[in-house]
Amino acid sequence: MEEQLKYGFFDQFPISFFRPSKYKYLLPLKRRHRVGFIILISLLCFAMETLIPFLAWDISVGGIENVVMNGIPEFTLENGVLKMDEPIELQMSGSLLVKADTGVEVYQEKDLDGNIPSIILISKTNMLIKNENMVYEVQFSKLDRPLNKESLLVFLPVARVIAVLSFIMAWLGKMIGYLISALFFAFICRTMARDNEGNPVDFRTAFTFAAYARAPFILVSALNTALGNLASSLWFLLIGVFLTMQYMLIAERSYFGQLRDRRREE
Repeated sequence: MEEQLKYGFFDQFPISFFRPSKYKYLLPLKRRHRVGFIILISLLCFAMETLIPFLAWDISVGGIENVVMNGIPEFTLENGVLKMDEPIELQMSGSLLVKADTGVEVYQEKDLDGNIPSIILISKTNMLIKNENMVYEVQFSKLDRPLNKESLLVFLPVARVIAVLSFIMAWLGKMIGYLISALFFAFICRTMARDNEGNPVDFRTAFTFAAYARAPFILVSALNTALGNLASSLWFLLIGVFLTMQYMLIAERSYFGQLRDRRREE
């Protein structure tokens, strides 16, 4: 007999994680509930991978102002050339790396570490900024004013605004990546189960199932990143792909079983 329970917004989370056979009961939920679920899952991933480690680092160093005043050696940036007393390297929980070395003439994209989400590399003549999969370059020769340690403090309010915007972009990027992965699994997994006439599940339903199926595994992967990659991210990727497909298969079979039961009752 078909289950008659009415599910709400918060029921999506335990069902998504542990009961793929019940995904079919979440289909009647309003669109805003599913959108809210996707927003919250992507926000949790962003918080674990980027926001919480950054806040913890910021507190541990006494704030950005303290880092500028006491953690950065004296430097001058003039005529497109950076001069610094000694190299610096600051790393935050494996999610942010800041490295400045005037012994390097110019940093290139090949110098970026693919395992670290956010990186700032500063050479003698340029600065590379990596945020998730986006890379920006600042060439010092294009700056129209000299800089030193004291003048850097003037730009801190602007830097905070840029940091907030970067965080928002990183969160949106995380959400877009989540949706793209759900689309991918909807395409490749919707034909794993079929009804008695040989028809696969419709794409809208497959996408909904994929969005639920991806949630637990991207959260576990984000937690692994937040803890400093306790296990290989490649293993998490492979296991996540396999288990997502298993969740999708269970959800689709249960969905078609529900349709067959309805037909028998009619």
